[in-house]
Amino acid sequence: MAKNSRKKIITGIAALMGAFVFLNYIGRKKRNIKNIDDGNEYLKDNRSKLQNNGGWYESRFKPLIDKVLSFAGLVLLSPILGVISLAVFLDDPGPILFTQKRVGKDNHFFLLHKFRSMKMETPHDVPTHLLSDPEQYITRVGRILRKTSLDELPQIWDIFVGNMSIIGPRPALWNQEDLVAEREKYGANGVKPGLTGWAQINGRDELEIEEKARLDGEYVIRLRKGGWKAFFQDIKCFFCTVGSVLRKDGVVEGGTGMLNIDVHTVEAVTPSEAGFEDYGCYKHFCVNKTAKKKVLITGAGSYIGESVASYIAIHYPNITIETVDMINSLWREKDFSGYDAVFHVAGIAHADVGRVRPEERKKYYEVNTDLAIEVCKKSKIEGVKQFIFMSSMIIYGDSAPVGQIRIIDKYTIPSPANFYGDSKWQADKGVRKLASESFKVAVLRPPMIYGRGSKGNYQILEKISRILPFFPKVENCRSMLYIENFCEFVAKLILTGEGGIYFPQNREYSNTSEIVKLISNATEKRIYNIRILSPVVKIAGRLHGKIGGLVNKAFGNSVYSQSLSRYEGLHYQKTSLEESIKKIENPSKAENLNNYKPHILVISQYFHPETFRINDMAAEWVKRGYKVTVLTGIPNYPMGKFFEGYDYKHKRHEQWNGMEIIRIPLIPRGNTSIGMVANYFSFVASGWWWNIKNDVKADFVFTFEVSPMTQALIGCWYAKKHHIPHFLYVQDLWPENVETVTGIHNPAVIKPINFMVNYIYSHTEQIFTTSPTFVKEIVKRGVNKSKVHYWSQYAEEFYKPLDRQAVRTATYTDFIPEDDKFKIAFTGNIGTAQGLDILPKIAEKLDDVLFVIIGDGRYQEQLVRDIRDRDVEDKFVIIPRQPAEMIPLFLAGCDAAFLSFSNTKLWEMTIPAKLQSYMACGMPIIAAAKGETERVIREAKCGVCCRIGDVEGMVRAIESMRSSGLEKFSQNSRVYAKKHYDKTELMDEMDKYFNFQVESEKYKKKLEA
Repeated sequence: MAKNSRKKIITGIAALMGAFVFLNYIGRKKRNIKNIDDGNEYLKDNRSKLQNNGGWYESRFKPLIDKVLSFAGLVLLSPILGVISLAVFLDDPGPILFTQKRVGKDNHFFLLHKFRSMKMETPHDVPTHLLSDPEQYITRVGRILRKTSLDELPQIWDIFVGNMSIIGPRPALWNQEDLVAEREKYGANGVKPGLTGWAQINGRDELEIEEKARLDGEYVIRLRKGGWKAFFQDIKCFFCTVGSVLRKDGVVEGGTGMLNIDVHTVEAVTPSEAGFEDYGCYKHFCVNKTAKKKVLITGAGSYIGESVASYIAIHYPNITIETVDMINSLWREKDFSGYDAVFHVAGIAHADVGRVRPEERKKYYEVNTDLAIEVCKKSKIEGVKQFIFMSSMIIYGDSAPVGQIRIIDKYTIPSPANFYGDSKWQADKGVRKLASESFKVAVLRPPMIYGRGSKGNYQILEKISRILPFFPKVENCRSMLYIENFCEFVAKLILTGEGGIYFPQNREYSNTSEIVKLISNATEKRIYNIRILSPVVKIAGRLHGKIGGLVNKAFGNSVYSQSLSRYEGLHYQKTSLEESIKKIENPSKAENLNNYKPHILVISQYFHPETFRINDMAAEWVKRGYKVTVLTGIPNYPMGKFFEGYDYKHKRHEQWNGMEIIRIPLIPRGNTSIGMVANYFSFVASGWWWNIKNDVKADFVFTFEVSPMTQALIGCWYAKKHHIPHFLYVQDLWPENVETVTGIHNPAVIKPINFMVNYIYSHTEQIFTTSPTFVKEIVKRGVNKSKVHYWSQYAEEFYKPLDRQAVRTATYTDFIPEDDKFKIAFTGNIGTAQGLDILPKIAEKLDDVLFVIIGDGRYQEQLVRDIRDRDVEDKFVIIPRQPAEMIPLFLAGCDAAFLSFSNTKLWEMTIPAKLQSYMACGMPIIAAAKGETERVIREAKCGVCCRIGDVEGMVRAIESMRSSGLEKFSQNSRVYAKKHYDKTELMDEMDKYFNFQVESEKYKKKLEA
């Protein structure tokens, strides 16, 4: 045993000696940088080097101490240096170390190393105090590093190589001529600069140049005296630096000279305000799972709101969810009276409260408090029965420090620790005051919610578990809530219609080290929980300021008593902590074959908020139990510019109606042919790159093809890569569409397109088309007829006849005048293909007619000019594009609906989607068309159809329709639509093709594998 111990000691000493020799060798090579002093003006007039050193201490003992302690520091602090390096990179990807040319001993230049605390775009050689707005450049991690002086740790290397000392004046930047000049007066440039010094413990960035130089001069005078006095001065500087860091003395945010003080005062909470008597744990619940409820989520785009909407769409089809955006004031005009419940999730999320300006704090109260109470009041006034408010565990203050236990139970009084918590608490109190017997208010105070796609601490732990080989093993206890457990709770609470105060959480507590371990297990990445790092965490947790706060946030203790979270008759804790992490990190393995729901990847260049039928088809698949992921572009159709709120950086990844939307970059189509071509090809190029890099695992691909056909290439590539079926829904025939729209017939262009189309059709298992003629055209290309099917478009459920008189009272139809004019509606894209140039000509020849055009597009400006040139402006109303759900309201305010095409062979084969929508709303149809559209109108006997471009014929047809009565046309429209365009029957038919793939033996074996 003794012999083994000696061997280990000898081996350890040998390893350290080897490391010392190696680092010393590297240090000597790195220290002398060629030409670093080129142009150094300070060397021309250097009086400091003429001064004598301070004897044996400065020349021998001090360098020895520097060498030994710096080497020990590099070895002992290597784990901390590694953790800080990771934090710097994750916060702002880029170089971990920041190098600057500084002035060293005798005014020679050297390169100083620090952890990068500022963003990559920060001016490189400008001291903090000279930046115009330092706050904007400092990173989140950098702010902590600067406060705690941890950003200086890499300078241990500069000490080891001999460029610096542990104690000495801080090295000046090479261009800080004023500081160098001031120090020259005191001889302070003749000693090695230090990691810390006399000036550092007497103030930091807020010291003036003259005062810094004076303090450095005092240090040099004492150092020059030499002996033990010089030694004890360095000892004093060292330990005073430790104390200064712990107290955060002299540390200023961004070096601006303004200390960061939170001036907001949080009022104490009285027991009567806590709402003990209304806690949900005292209630008994009866959940009617079949009750029909209509719910409005106030706050679009939030993780919580989108997750609840997605979950309910799949698991509770009897609950209808709608969402309203709270960014602008338009929500105030929305009628809440038709909803059973309002779920308010809008709010400003938790921020770094230590660096929020007073005006931003005011915004917290405006949004988190005032907005919530205003929405609650509106809900009550307009007859909503239940209001659910998202409060937070933050109202009980911060977590208990590492090593201390904190349990929030039935008797714990809220105690907000900062303005963020107080803004939530004020709303918590405010909405509860509005509760009554007929208006139930439910307040939710959940702990940290986590799940796939969530932001915050869980996401950080995910990154850590994927990168680090080890993690501190610390015993702590926290309440957490898996997003699906939360969604289940909200759904059942809605079905009960109850109010009260609730504390939903997982059925077991969590431990930070355990979570990291579970994540690594789920991702098959080995990580070790090391108990030896536990003391480091405990010490860090006792530090004042941000670093202590972050450590306590990660490893502190804060739990709800489980008795607060159990509700009789309302069971929601369905998923355990371990199961939840498996679902998040490896969802394919977490699913069981028997309850597996096929995953559809939808490829469509256009998707919500652009108005296309694929939006409703995808939502219907979610309701039918499919998992749906949509790959689409940044919305820009039809106006050719990105929709408000969307760009290359924002809303690239969304949750909507229970599905995941991935938006790949593209060039907006603009208003030129070149822009359209760039738009088409940029989407395909982005899709090709996405297909190479993506990790989405779907079971089959469905490409919704409206021009361009090129987008179907992405579906083919993905299906080929993953060996899965590809389904294609053809709305536009290519190359026919290209020839018709562009007028290009050059074989050099058309032949490659034909080759591409043949490739797409040959790499597609099933092809669906919108008209019978399309089937014939595709089969003519040599495609097997058995895989080409006519699958007509349908109208969404909201397309239905509405009572005209009831609609006239609605405020959104006020701009359609109430008079005896014969009103003809057109909805959708205003483009050249729609043939709308005929309308001004018709209007010239008719009296008492009003064309109501609802939409926009590239041809709109030309149409407006034509209307003006023919002096028929009084016969047109042009209404901006509206949500699809609003179109039936406008149609109900009109007498008939219009559609037309330009006169080409392609449009003869096409059945436009708006035809089904018009017919479902019971509209008499007026059309300038032939081919398939004319066939449908004549079969249905739902309107009149004239030759394209026949102005006189159209005038006669309109007059004939007015005189013969509209009711018969209207009734025929509804009957035909119900028979031929029934959504349920059509989606059932599509399911048969999908189910065939799911039920095949080959597919089952693939899933089991």
